[in-house]
Amino acid sequence: MIPLSDRKITNVLLKAENLTIRFGGLVAVQNFSLSVPAKQIVGLIGPNGAGKTTVFNLMTGVYKPNEGSVHLEDLELTARGAHIIARSGVARTFQNIRLFAGLTVLENVVAAQSWHRRGKSLASLISWPSVVAEEKEFLKQAKSVLAFVGLSDYEEWEATSLPYGLQRKLEIARALMTRPRVLLLDEPAAGMNPTEKDELAELVRKICSNYGLGVLLIEHDMKFVMNLCSQITVLDHGEVIAVGTPSEVQKNPKVIEAYLGADSSSDTSSLDLATREKLV
Repeated sequence: MIPLSDRKITNVLLKAENLTIRFGGLVAVQNFSLSVPAKQIVGLIGPNGAGKTTVFNLMTGVYKPNEGSVHLEDLELTARGAHIIARSGVARTFQNIRLFAGLTVLENVVAAQSWHRRGKSLASLISWPSVVAEEKEFLKQAKSVLAFVGLSDYEEWEATSLPYGLQRKLEIARALMTRPRVLLLDEPAAGMNPTEKDELAELVRKICSNYGLGVLLIEHDMKFVMNLCSQITVLDHGEVIAVGTPSEVQKNPKVIEAYLGADSSSDTSSLDLATREKLV
């Protein structure tokens, strides 16, 4: 297993405060705040178009916020480049799987270590002993990560030939290889069958426990979210409408309205069962 960074881990690893971004006259996200503690799984949910992936893009440097800040512990990440944020310890996966086609499963994971390589291109060509030793260590770490996610038997497979659910696991393995302290998962259960989703949930729990990471995930499968996350933030039209435990979020009138179109001023007790079917 890849060791955690030597840097001291505090309870809150990743923190966004009052993030706002505008695209022309459209306010896509407004005053968004969220914290991801160590060894905790935090969910970010909301109807389609609520701004969830935009939040991920703000946290990972794809977009620069008009207002607000992002910190990884005491390190400010606001408006830094995506590559700098990734090197600082924030890794992510995407809605659409982005594996390196033409490379094996093992090669995909080893490739994630590229920026940790000390050797220059000339040194790599000459195969100096220090470079060879480093390459062996990267290979050892990659095999360890693949074993952790359950992909050891697929090391030599071409990555995009894996079944869909295993491709999702490979994306997570590749993210872990970057030695993150926080892992952002964008709809990791999309397209999976119930058995695959159960296996994925167990894997995410193991990641938090064994690696000491904080996990933030976007997911449309509400049963998956409610059974996995300790805290959930609900986004609608770019604004936070609720924050709480799964049971608190399920009963929140604003959440019921956002998902079911119910009149939040009316009695929502009769909708609770329908809401649970929708949100659980």
